[in-house]
This record gives sequence, C-alpha cells and structure tokens, in this order.
Amino acid sequence: MNILYLNTTYQCGGAEKVTSQLFHGMKKRGHQVSQIVSYDMRGSGLPADVHVIYDSQAMRIFNRLITKNHGNENLKIWYSRQYIASFIKKHAVDVIHLNNPHDNFLGILDIPYLAGLRPMVWTLHDFWAMTGHCTYPYGCEERWKRGCFACECLGNYPALRKDVAAKLYQAKQKAFTGGQITFTVPSKWMQEQFAMSALKGQPCKCIYNSLDTESFRPLDKQKVRRQYQIDFPGKILGFIAADPEKKLKGMDLLLKALTLIPDPEHYLLLVAGRENHTFDRLGTKYQIRHLGYLTTQKELNEFYAMADVLVNPSVYETFGLTNIEAMACGTPVIAFPVCTMPELVDEASGWIASEVSADALAQTIQSACSDGNILRKKGAFSREKAEDCFSEERMLDQFEELYQKITGREQV
Repeated sequence: MNILYLNTTYQCGGAEKVTSQLFHGMKKRGHQVSQIVSYDMRGSGLPADVHVIYDSQAMRIFNRLITKNHGNENLKIWYSRQYIASFIKKHAVDVIHLNNPHDNFLGILDIPYLAGLRPMVWTLHDFWAMTGHCTYPYGCEERWKRGCFACECLGNYPALRKDVAAKLYQAKQKAFTGGQITFTVPSKWMQEQFAMSALKGQPCKCIYNSLDTESFRPLDKQKVRRQYQIDFPGKILGFIAADPEKKLKGMDLLLKALTLIPDPEHYLLLVAGRENHTFDRLGTKYQIRHLGYLTTQKELNEFYAMADVLVNPSVYETFGLTNIEAMACGTPVIAFPVCTMPELVDEASGWIASEVSADALAQTIQSACSDGNILRKKGAFSREKAEDCFSEERMLDQFEELYQKITGREQV
C-alpha cells in the first residue's frame, strides 16, 4: 500500500512523534510511505521520503504572503494544495493520513479537496477541526460546542487577529462532514468530545497513541544517576515539557506546590525541556538539575528512569505522551484529574490529585514519595500497562486495518 502522511512539521511535539512512528513503522511492514510537511526549522537531516513544501527562508516568506501574514483564517492555501495534489497523482498514493494541518499548512477547504482525491484518515491530536480557530479551547468550556460566537480567546493557538471564529467554525462544519473523512482520536475522552462537537455522527475511531516499549524501558536507576553525576539520597521528581512556560503545562501550579512541601531538602527536581530560569524562583530550597531539550530516545529513557516519579501538572491534554513514556520506563506518574489523565494513569500505576490546585498537587507528591515500596510497585504496574495498552505494534495493527478498510482492501 502507498501511504502519504501529512503534518505541519517533522519534529516538535507529540503529534510529530506519532506521525513519525507511523511513517517508520509502516515502512518496516513493507508499505511504500511518504511524508509531506509544511516546514522544518531544525535544519537536521530528514529521512528519505520526507518532503518539505516551504523548505527555505524565501519559501517561508512566500507562505506568509499567501496566508495574509499567517492570519490563521485561510479557507484555501493554494500552493500547499497544488503541491500535495500533484504528489498524490505522480506517486499513485493509495491513502492519505492527515495529522496536524494548522499553522498555515492547509486551508479548511483544502482538506475535503484532498479527501476527494484519495481515501483519507485524519487523526485529531487536538481540537482544531472542532473549533473556530484554536487547538485547545482552554478557558472556553462550552462555547466551542455551540458555534464559537464572540470568541473571547483569540490568543489561543493558532491565534486570530480579528474575531472570525464563528465564520471559520461554520466553514469547518460544512467541509469536514459528509463521510469523506474517517477520523481517529487518541483517547476515549477525546472521542467523547468529538461526539459533542459539530462533527458528531462522522466516522470516528479511538486508537491510542503508542511508543516503542523496547526503546522506552526500565533501567537501573542508580546506575543512570551515577552516569549523570547525580548523587542524591532523597526522592527525585521529574518534570518534562518541550516549552515549560506554556500555561497549559501547569508549571506555575508545580512551582507553587513545591513551595508548600515541607522539608524541600528531601527532593531533587529533574527538569527536561527548553532552558528557562523560571525554576530559579525556588531559590536554594530545592536541588534542581536541568537537562535541557532532550532529542534522542536514549536521553528521554534515561531521564524518565532516573526519576522516582514523573509530575505532570498539565491542565489540558488530548493524550499526554509523556505519561506513557514514563510508565514504559517503570516510573509512575502524578497528574491532575483532567481530560485523558485518569484514562492513562489509574490507581495501580500512579496518582491522580483530588483537584486542580497547588495544594492538592503538593499533598499528592508527599503521599507518593512517602513509601518507596509503593513507588516501586506502581512503577512495575506502569510498565505492564504500557506494554498491554500502548505498544507501537498494537497501534500499527489498528491503523493498518483501517487503511485496508477505507481503501477496500479489507481481508474477509
């Protein structure tokens, strides 16, 4: 089967990791695969068969020109549409798998146009398809379900300069319904949100995000800590976020929670992500090690393995890939009772705070770290759950079956 993957960029966050897993996983299974992305800012060598539309500074300026300086309100982005349509025809693509199309990659009407050329699977990693403009309707709990009239969250990514959210909402409802597109979502919670959106009634299947449980695995904690020259007798709390300063990542709640915990000398905070000085607010009360932005699976595996527990204070997540990465490494997770968190982190494999607050988070951290035996037991259960529910092979099987079904190649 000839599969084309579409995503805004090749390397960034969770959606990019999943797209890359599918791209490389289906290739190993013998399928012909290609990927088209809008841009690649890292400048690192891309795998063969990954194509960048706006592949230079001049082309990125060109993209700004044709999208009204990234106005995020485009119904059509003609150059992207033409590039992808020509590729589909030239390379005899059998199925299109769309992931993130926003950030001025594809216009709203470009998506049904491409779905008319070949069968399309669209994995919704966020809410963009269901809202007037934003990927996360944080601060707008109900309005996105009713039409995004008088949007009060224009700054939510991708931001709008003027309030045309209702117009875009209606355009999406018309463009994305009608049965041309088969949707998938990464969690049952997300499937529930889909059923309350303007897209309700469209085909939608829950396929969990995954990871390679051979690459993310339990390691000898003490050995890895010595490798990183960490000699600490207390408990190590892990915190990771590509951009820790994003409000949705809950770093402010974590910082406040840490100030509420007595005996801070008993904890070391291990941080991974973009460098910042926000944790300096803790002064000298806590030992802090910042490992910076980790780029390899080996580094990520070692980061999770060193921590006694991963603290994920996110207040809005459609999945939470860092949770299952930590779990696969035998590190239990602390999270808030929001979105998919209770779906991924159950009582056997971690802790869910009683509410979204610094007080509740502080109490949960203290409780989790009070008994080393329970930490180890929950770590073992975490690993088992990651293997049972979130293995890469399971995800690949489900998508392969879906591709076969929508292209009429389903085995009887």
